[in-house]
Amino acid sequence: MSILTLVINLGSTTTKVALYRDLSCLEVKTYSHDKALILMPLIDQKSVRFDTVMGFLRECNVTAEELDIVSARGGLLRPIEGGTYLINEEMLDDLISKRYGDHASNLSGILANEFTKQYGIKAVITDPVVVDELCDEAKYTGLKGVRRTSIFHALNQKAVARKYADSIDKNYKDLKLIVVHMGGGITVGAHKHGKVIDVNNGLNGDGPMSPTRVGSVPVNALLKYKADNNLSDEAIIYTASKAGGLISHLGIEDVRTVVQNIENGDKHSKEVLDAMIYQIAKEIGGKAAILKGQVDQIILTGGVSYSDYVINGIKEYIAYIGPVTVYLGELEMDALAYGAYSVIQDNNKLKYYKAGGQ
Repeated sequence: MSILTLVINLGSTTTKVALYRDLSCLEVKTYSHDKALILMPLIDQKSVRFDTVMGFLRECNVTAEELDIVSARGGLLRPIEGGTYLINEEMLDDLISKRYGDHASNLSGILANEFTKQYGIKAVITDPVVVDELCDEAKYTGLKGVRRTSIFHALNQKAVARKYADSIDKNYKDLKLIVVHMGGGITVGAHKHGKVIDVNNGLNGDGPMSPTRVGSVPVNALLKYKADNNLSDEAIIYTASKAGGLISHLGIEDVRTVVQNIENGDKHSKEVLDAMIYQIAKEIGGKAAILKGQVDQIILTGGVSYSDYVINGIKEYIAYIGPVTVYLGELEMDALAYGAYSVIQDNNKLKYYKAGGQ
């Protein structure tokens, strides 16, 4: 029997929806929302976003009752291991209360749960950004009481890792990989035995700078910057995650535009983009050390992977470490469909979220 899956992936300004028959995508569409909606608190956007999803189903001539399962992008939850989780009341409480943070992805799970409430359809999430499989050493900082946390592009990193493993007829758990997701934020993960044992926190100021994020910044310099510009803690947090990197230096987050400016002779743009490439390469080198130099493959992915300038620049630094594969863009929708499909095939793979513990 074939499985019909609805996939929901909410961004801050868009609602991306797809329909899958088993693992084949039948239809995918991204809906952009006007400024008035996206400025509203997320929970107040619920009815409009849900109507958008239902409109997509009507466009596909599919009723909600025909669905076998709904798969949503995971939101900000407590740290959990990778896998596919049932959206239960404990998860829903954490998403609605924003206990671990406020992000558009929280609403993905809330919308998916509406299909459970209204139609009795199972709803799940897969590999949310809070997947935490860090080894003990990776969690330490030099300050007692301050621990490194795992926030990264878990969904796409694990998806491309599995895709690469399949392409060479290997099991993901048998490979040692370095996966680099390059989007608005950039995360570099060391994958060993199917777990991401070390990765930079791609949201809160860690690792390389990116199109929109500051990356690692010296503490004393950051404190001076805060004081000199009379900034609040909230303003610093916003800058670190949404107004850093290329935006801070160039006022541009689109790497394609930056490369065009370089081609037109803009030396400052070249210096900044080359610095971002340098920092990505340095992060890859660090992950190679974590894997003790035993790297089966380096995988570059995410929206920035479309840039030959960036890809070639990174390769110049890291080609000696191991072979490089590029997966253009991201596989988030496919990964969400895969997670749902896998637990329909084998319910033993389904995991259950518990507030405050594994």
